[in-house]
Amino acid sequence: MATIKDIAEACHVSKATVSRYINNSGYVSQEAAEAIAEKIRELDYVPSATARNLTTRKSNVIGVVIPEVNNPFFAEIFKGISQEAEQHELSIFYCDTDNSAEKELKALDMLRRYEIEGLILTPATGGLYEHKYNEEFVNAVTSLKVPVVLLDRDVQYKEWDGVFIDNFKGAYEAVRCLIEAGHRRIGTITGNMELMIGRERFRGYKEALEDGGLKVEASHVLEGDFTTETAYRKMNEMLSAHPEVTAVFSPNNLTTMGVLKAVYEKKLKIPQDMAFAGFDDIELLKTLNINLTVASRDTNQMGREAMKLLFERISNEGASGGVKRIVLNPEIIKRGSEG
Repeated sequence: MATIKDIAEACHVSKATVSRYINNSGYVSQEAAEAIAEKIRELDYVPSATARNLTTRKSNVIGVVIPEVNNPFFAEIFKGISQEAEQHELSIFYCDTDNSAEKELKALDMLRRYEIEGLILTPATGGLYEHKYNEEFVNAVTSLKVPVVLLDRDVQYKEWDGVFIDNFKGAYEAVRCLIEAGHRRIGTITGNMELMIGRERFRGYKEALEDGGLKVEASHVLEGDFTTETAYRKMNEMLSAHPEVTAVFSPNNLTTMGVLKAVYEKKLKIPQDMAFAGFDDIELLKTLNINLTVASRDTNQMGREAMKLLFERISNEGASGGVKRIVLNPEIIKRGSEG
């Protein structure tokens, strides 16, 4: 492979001159520039990313830390991030924490050693509300010394830029669909209540019932964790112990899959036997002609907005003006499952 030294010798110029031409970092005479350009084409020279990083002090790499690689929601968000990053010629170093606080800290430490330009982060489940871990987490993020954009999940004690969804509004409006359809005994399987998104969606469920003149029955609220496995077990429990429940609100896509599995195994029909409204659309279900009423959010847009905001900070276009937090509104899509 050709090197900068080869080009410099062939053009009778210094390596510094070739470097300035390649990185557009200083004066190069027109004659030298033309000779270097011709020799680069002739030798099929490809600049070394490592060498360029040393010259420009920039890696052009951002870190993306996401907690659930197997969740279609995050897959679509990552697609939006990637599409926007490509437009700015940025590469992505991707980490999956599997909702583990320990893996999250390891990922942040690894990204520090790779000298990333910025970070998009969805915090892992668990630990964020325990003081000891929160301190470790904040220290690990701030030690990167790069712009940070939170995505979907917020954190306590520290304000960073972020892109979020109005979780309360989405849950409230979805439950209102069930109430307006005539249901009075509406159950739910909560999300992870350690997370703000879990608490906000449960608050939306609760206040929608109260505003509709309905009582929140403790026995109709089963604790979940945003996973399909737990939702499946809890929904079976609800179907067996509480036949009076005629409708259910699901707080996320993975919970929805567990709910549907339990309902269909009992050979029940939606909405005739069990009405449904949930948070998050699921493309696969639409393909299978399973039409659910949902609070839908544009996950691709969330990823794009996060990347746009991060690029503003990296390029110093958004350096002033304080912390910027974008809150997007979910869209209620009625498809008949509310009953």
